[in-house]
Amino acid sequence: MINYVTGESYSGNNLITLMQTDFPEAKFLTYRQALSIGRQVRKGEKGIPLMRIVSVRELDKNTKQLKLKKVPRYFTVFNIAQTDPVSA
Repeated sequence: MINYVTGESYSGNNLITLMQTDFPEAKFLTYRQALSIGRQVRKGEKGIPLMRIVSVRELDKNTKQLKLKKVPRYFTVFNIAQTDPVSA
């Protein structure tokens, strides 16, 4: 299970989630990634919700120092089979 655009493999719970799908190819991408490579997600297709943990900088109100905080970010991916090339 890889990201079609970046070539990176999915891991952890995201990998488990994607392994439960039944698509002919193990290549996934976000809606914006599809658009960036000239593809369009077909109308009515359902995406697969995934999550990643990212570090964000947050200003501590007491010490006025920046601290790193880990927060979840949610995103939706589609299989490459759910997209079509955009016609010119």
